[in-house]
Amino acid sequence: MSRLSQAQLRRLTAIHGWSGITLGLLLYTVIATGTAAVFGGEIGRWSAGGIRAADPLEVPIDARIRAAATQVDPAHLDDIAIWTGEGRDIYAFFHTHAENPGTGAPDDLGTILRLDATSGEFLERNEGFIWDQPAAWDGSALRRFLVDLHVQLYMPTPWGLIVTGILGLAMMAAVISGLLMHRHLLRDLFVAERPGGRLVSARDRHVLAASWSLPFAFVLAFTGSFLSFASTVGFPLLASIAFGGDDEAMSAALFEPPFAEDATPAPLADLDAILADSRAQAPGPVTFVEVARFGRADARVHVWHDPAAGGVLYVTNLYDGAAGTFLGRQPQVGAAPSVGGTLYGLMYPLHFGHFAGIASRTVWGALGVALCVVTLSGLHLWTRRRAGAAIWDGFARSVDIVAWGLPLAMLAAAWGFLLSAPAANPFVWTPWSFVAGAAAATIVGVVAPNRRSLLPRYRRLLGIACLGLPILRLAAGGMSWADAILHRQPDVLTVDILLLLAGIWFLRRRRRAGRLALEAAE
Repeated sequence: MSRLSQAQLRRLTAIHGWSGITLGLLLYTVIATGTAAVFGGEIGRWSAGGIRAADPLEVPIDARIRAAATQVDPAHLDDIAIWTGEGRDIYAFFHTHAENPGTGAPDDLGTILRLDATSGEFLERNEGFIWDQPAAWDGSALRRFLVDLHVQLYMPTPWGLIVTGILGLAMMAAVISGLLMHRHLLRDLFVAERPGGRLVSARDRHVLAASWSLPFAFVLAFTGSFLSFASTVGFPLLASIAFGGDDEAMSAALFEPPFAEDATPAPLADLDAILADSRAQAPGPVTFVEVARFGRADARVHVWHDPAAGGVLYVTNLYDGAAGTFLGRQPQVGAAPSVGGTLYGLMYPLHFGHFAGIASRTVWGALGVALCVVTLSGLHLWTRRRAGAAIWDGFARSVDIVAWGLPLAMLAAAWGFLLSAPAANPFVWTPWSFVAGAAAATIVGVVAPNRRSLLPRYRRLLGIACLGLPILRLAAGGMSWADAILHRQPDVLTVDILLLLAGIWFLRRRRRAGRLALEAAE
């Protein structure tokens, strides 16, 4: 790195420090919840259960969808969205578009049916503006809460997205200033922590974690800001300038290939044959199917695939709904492939690590933990340099409360979900349980006589919460380990084992922290 003058280094240090200190706790919240959201699929399958011998979209569904279409209002056949649940469930959302009186904006209005992909049995039916009813389309309130907490801090749209976008910009400022401040970046990749509890030891930990996670932090910050601002600023601005404020016209131009309207009645081609051909065109698994203008000659079928092995981009194949013929691969944005469309398509998989299966998600999860360490160690460095000032000592305690209270509150949300799932509404009790866990963590932090006594208390609570979750899941009617092994459901077994190991680790570390605190007091 180029050598900076003392004045330049001081300015960079101020930018780096204040960009972190002003939004550091919120940034830590977004990163920690994002680390959990990376494993949203696994958390959903662990919490909701459900035995799945094969992906529901891998078995024949044509007859199921046609039978379901006869059970809904014909006005709701403009669009059919099809996706899977945690077990053998298929969700089929038959809908049209209307103004949502709650928001005053166009929204999807229709009927959603949950059916068993194997037997075709109708399990549940809901009607109305479905996206306002998460229980109608998501089987895991725990996953939905954690994802919403990460994406928009559980704030109303669009304010939550704007806040997370600003946090992404702050994170980029910290990354760039931190990179410029590294005079010996390659050497810092292998820095060894100096012994003792001195300030230099804390700095060594911060530098080591930051050096390894710098590229990932920039990617995470950039893609997160892009995803937050695209829907809240970018697309609305584009609709206003280029489409006279018509959001539907903009959406059609960007995401719907041009077609000649033909309302002549025509039966839909065999969906099973379309999906089989789509799998031959794109080796990644099918995740979502949309049928536009069902029962018309101009019907179109979109088939979304996860990235194939070695790929990063999601794939969308387009079919003539009446003839069943392959029309081509639909670009991410626009009517033709483009560099901009490719970059747009990279944002989501790069942000969440959803491009190489569990391997990429594991790497993203580990790097997310490293970024949590970087954020908290940076906050601790800032406060330790200013120890003795009442305001900074109070802020240091707040950092400890948030650092340990957030994972405790997330575990409390899981407890609330499992306790309420059998007989109550988990979409109500899961967030309230998070609030209760956060309140309990705050009380523990406030009443503790000093910061040194906080660590063993929090670790004890975290250990108990982790050890109790697998037991509570089984008591609430969850899948047994024997069934999980027999039916090859690794997520249930893996999450349970990780929770038990984490619980044991927290309790063992609590004893060590307690002994160190006692020795220090003596």
